[in-house]
Amino acid sequence: MQRRDFLKFSTAVGVAGALPWWGRALAAERPALPIPALLEADASGVFQLRVQPGQMQWRRQPTHSWGYNGNLLGPTLRARQGQAVRVRVANQLAETTTIHWHGLEVPGTADGGPQASIPSGKEWQAAFRIEQPAATCWYHPHTHGQTGHQVAMGLAGLFILDDEESLRLPLPQRWGVDDIPLVLQDKRLDGRDQVDYQLDVMSAAVGWFGDLMLTNGALYPTHDAPRGWLRLRLLNGCNARSLRLATSDGRPLYVIGSDGGLLAEPVALSELALLPGERFEVMVDARNGKAFDLLTLPVRQMGMTLAPFDAALPLLRIRPSLIEGKGRLPDSLARLPALPATQELPSRTLTLSMDPELDRQGMQALMSRYGHGAMAGMSMDHGDTGSMAGMKMDGQGDGMSMAGMDHGDMA
Repeated sequence: MQRRDFLKFSTAVGVAGALPWWGRALAAERPALPIPALLEADASGVFQLRVQPGQMQWRRQPTHSWGYNGNLLGPTLRARQGQAVRVRVANQLAETTTIHWHGLEVPGTADGGPQASIPSGKEWQAAFRIEQPAATCWYHPHTHGQTGHQVAMGLAGLFILDDEESLRLPLPQRWGVDDIPLVLQDKRLDGRDQVDYQLDVMSAAVGWFGDLMLTNGALYPTHDAPRGWLRLRLLNGCNARSLRLATSDGRPLYVIGSDGGLLAEPVALSELALLPGERFEVMVDARNGKAFDLLTLPVRQMGMTLAPFDAALPLLRIRPSLIEGKGRLPDSLARLPALPATQELPSRTLTLSMDPELDRQGMQALMSRYGHGAMAGMSMDHGDTGSMAGMKMDGQGDGMSMAGMDHGDMA
């Protein structure tokens, strides 16, 4: 990071990790970070999952929610390369659902796409073998026409894959202590504090965004961690919102893994863009013992700069303890295969665009509801077609990123 950029960054997020509206009362009432339990197989070697209704308390009134084996989200499944996995899913909801293994290389017959529906009161079983290397994956519904609503209600969980190479690395491996799962989701609640999921013309154009940001289902929680290197397993579980992660004191994020698994070596970043459905594994150095916050910085994208996302927003307070950590950041990680030759390959050009009328109606609805501030970062010059063709695709620039649309798995 250049010095002038660092000064701007420090001014924006506060070197001490304190933004003006973070009051002492909020800090005193901040919950502990919920840690998804590691699900154990039963005596017959089967992972048992129940899709069930639940209840959460985010505001004044209880909010109806859905979860796997609990009120919200789900337990973490964990398997090793070469392991045979069997899962039984019981649907206790009043509607049909499915369960999709996002990131796992499994046969279509074992993946819970729209074709593998589980009616209310019924069960579904899947069996597959883990053949891929270590990675952080996840599971969620893929119900035809209902995926976005069911994810918004809380149906999501992590699926961790290990292999011999990853287990030999000196990375932090104490689940929920220094190996920390972080499922990041935004929610929107109505006047009765219930999940307000509506697919109107506006959300069809720009995606379903919330105004309440949750980490593992909690609002700005705290995690007491060892003094040492911490491994954060990040999942953007939002329906449509892109995130831009950084630390409150400017300490680097060392990326060690992405959707496909571990990288060849760590990559140091000052901030990390995280699109819907995307996963990253990140190491953070907490050896100095000073508390800091994990933040999401504003993303300049249509509909995404509304309060409280128009400023740096805290996701998690990390407080290192006096206990020394055990893991460390290695210089090298996974041995990756060489890239295939790309000479003389055929090339194709694909142009993605929205229906111009839907585009226009969605933008009008957005401005009508929230004003011109909702259009921050968007160029109104779409070209003659009225499509999204003239906009930047990086999720952070001056133009609009297509990442603002509902993720393909969550539409």
